[in-house]
Amino acid sequence: MRGAAAAAPAGERRVLALLAAPGTTTRAVALLGLLGEHADIVSWHRRGDVEPHAVVATSIASLSVLRSIPPVPTAVWVQHHEQIDEAIAAGVTLLLTARPELVARGAVLVPPVGIDIDRWPAVAPLVRARWRERMGLPASYVVRVEGGVEPEGGERALMVASAAVVSGPATLLALALGTPVVTSVDTARRLGLRPGRDAEVQGNADAALKVAEAIAVDAPRAAALSRRARRCAEHHLDLRRPARIVAERLGLVGSSLGPEHLVERRLRELGLPVSSPTWRRVDAALAGLGVDRQGSLT
Repeated sequence: MRGAAAAAPAGERRVLALLAAPGTTTRAVALLGLLGEHADIVSWHRRGDVEPHAVVATSIASLSVLRSIPPVPTAVWVQHHEQIDEAIAAGVTLLLTARPELVARGAVLVPPVGIDIDRWPAVAPLVRARWRERMGLPASYVVRVEGGVEPEGGERALMVASAAVVSGPATLLALALGTPVVTSVDTARRLGLRPGRDAEVQGNADAALKVAEAIAVDAPRAAALSRRARRCAEHHLDLRRPARIVAERLGLVGSSLGPEHLVERRLRELGLPVSSPTWRRVDAALAGLGVDRQGSLT
């Protein structure tokens, strides 16, 4: 595979083309939403006279279209080991996959259902308890999110809940916030959640509520589920990390491998959300040194 592409010159916005095979576009939508922060996204087949700087292909079969043009940095989704071999032979820049077992072969994991972790701070049970007290809420406060309907107060309710019975899309937010979660069998399967570790799983709504109520009054259990929920979101459901890797490897942004990147990596290892006071103090210190978060001198 080719290495990282040359980064875009300062101030230049690059063009990224999506080369999608029929029925595969959805696997790229969420990732492209984040890549759109750095590049203009166009369809390969409808690009007109636009010459893209890089390509994201949704399948190995699509790569044959690129053989007749000058090569540009290319990322492609792979589904099994044989496709990795094909992609390497084709000289692609980056492998993308939804299969965790392919990460060992160098593919970047892009969760089929994911969330931008950087947008949501983890809220520890002790902090939740203090917020509930200030808001006049019960010490044991269980939130139910069913059928895609948000609880009263929306995300704020999930931030202060002792535990939540939640399924569907809102489960991603609950996990990112570190909310102790009781979810459905179907949602656990779709998100790849481990029952009893990342979340509790129940097939019956009444049983799920009873489990959530038990968690709400069991501080050690709630704390353990909170930590594991956030860790699951960070390691298996985060879209920001793969988007950052794709942007750098395809040359859409500059590589952030300087000292400021190492500081950021250490802060992430500590599990500190980007909205925390520590992050703000680090940003202020880096700004004083003339370095921005993207790793360039100001």
